[in-house]
Amino acid sequence: MDYKDWVIFKILAEEQNLTKTAERLFISQPALSYRLQNLEKELGVKILNRYSSGVGFTPQGECLAQYSIEMLERFAEVKAGLQNMNSAMQGLIRIGFSSVVAKYKMARLIKSYRTQFPSINIQVETASSTLKLPELLKKGSIDIAIVRGNTDWPDGKKLLSEEPMCLVFNRQIALEELPNHTWVEYDSAHITGSHNQKLTWWQEKVTQPLPQIVTADSIDACLQMVSCGLGWCIVPKIHLAQHRSLFTAPVVWPSGHTMSWKTFMLYHNYIAEQPIYKTFISYVQRKYGQ
Repeated sequence: MDYKDWVIFKILAEEQNLTKTAERLFISQPALSYRLQNLEKELGVKILNRYSSGVGFTPQGECLAQYSIEMLERFAEVKAGLQNMNSAMQGLIRIGFSSVVAKYKMARLIKSYRTQFPSINIQVETASSTLKLPELLKKGSIDIAIVRGNTDWPDGKKLLSEEPMCLVFNRQIALEELPNHTWVEYDSAHITGSHNQKLTWWQEKVTQPLPQIVTADSIDACLQMVSCGLGWCIVPKIHLAQHRSLFTAPVVWPSGHTMSWKTFMLYHNYIAEQPIYKTFISYVQRKYGQ
């Protein structure tokens, strides 16, 4: 069934007569009867009872008529909403992206949004999730922040994704071997708190003395060191798309749960009902993980 069928059932419910229904639809009565017969075959039910004075719906036909009326009403609401949205969707949204989100997600996300809402201007700021973006949001320098990690934020907050943390080495390795190899950590892990999370996992899961730990200035540098056989590391999965030759495995807690790293969208609640921001927030929630 489609929009035209919904209209047929609505008018037929009003007229209870095939000739009058066909006249209102500007089609011939045989064409109308043919369409109704095809629908009966398609749905496997009888739709109409025919009487000398006109026609009446079977119980199945009554159900289809009610459905059609509801769908037409819903379609009218959606159409009006889209038209209102289109006229209201003008302005500027200032968005702060964490450096990681900017690297792997930002361009595709903005491009797809601008395709759907070309009248919206997007102003972008990229910065550290933990140190700078929440501060910019508090000051009102940006409207929305997309951050990595568990950031304390007392206002609007939506979880966008939760990806596994992965153990990475240049060959397959067992947990028992990890103490014999250097742990390569990255600087920002100490800022975001993920280093403490890894230490807790080590104490609970590996239960051996820590190996030598060296620190790289970025996750990319960390992975380069691992690629050259200089140790192992634990990083969020998003960084591994270009490192398929490395051995990776999810980091699992003794409880069986996988260690994960979350991405959040932060904003002030007072903007969430304004059409321009409400639409963007909803759009990002739907599209971020795609």
